[in-house]
Formats: sequence, structure tokens, C-alpha cells
Amino acid sequence: MSAERRASIRYEIQFEEVQIAIHPNRKLYPIKDISTGGLAIEYSPATDEPFESEAIDISAIDYDRFYLPKIACKTVYDIPTLMEDRSFRGGAMRIRGLKFVELTKKQEDELDTLLKSCFKSPAQ
Repeated sequence: MSAERRASIRYEIQFEEVQIAIHPNRKLYPIKDISTGGLAIEYSPATDEPFESEAIDISAIDYDRFYLPKIACKTVYDIPTLMEDRSFRGGAMRIRGLKFVELTKKQEDELDTLLKSCFKSPAQ
């Protein structure tokens, strides 16, 4: 039995309108889950160019056009995953975990507002 190692509660995304743009190319990725300490994205290495995640922007289309720019972060894991609830498309998928680094007080407050407003239950 494995113990939960995360320092913060993760919230599952209920809709795909919450996404991140990874700098410098600013390509958009849907968020898989999020917490006050970081988030995870799912991507296809076959179709997406390799990226370094040093800064991201978080946006939520359905939540009053929420926008939280230039969050410093670092990759803490990048692992293969099964394509759950999807038809086989012949490509592999990966999950990348990003840890927020040195959030400002304003960024912490805005992230907290997003979590409380958009997400109702922690991820299982």
C-alpha cells in the first residue's frame, strides 16, 4: 500500500477550459489536476514538440476569463500513462508534473481563488 506523498490536496479538472500556456512558445495544454503546490498536464510526445517548463500561464475560459500569468515552475516528473477513456489513436501519452516555484503573495491568492471557485472535490 503506497502512502500519499503530496504536500497539497490535488483537485481534478471537471472541464477542459482550464489550461496552461508553456513559455516560450505558449502552446496550450489542458490541466489534468492542480493544487496550491503544482499541477499535472497530459500530452502526446508524438505530436507535441519537446518543451522546458520554466514559466506557465494559467487561464480558465469559463471562470470569468481567469488569467494568472508567468508562474515560475519546474518539472518534477514526466511519465508514460495509459490512454484512459479514449479510443486507441496509435500514440503514446505522458503526464508531466510541474511544481510551482516562488509564487508571489498575489499569485498565491489568485490560485487559491481559482481552486475554491472552479473545483469542488479533491482528486482521488
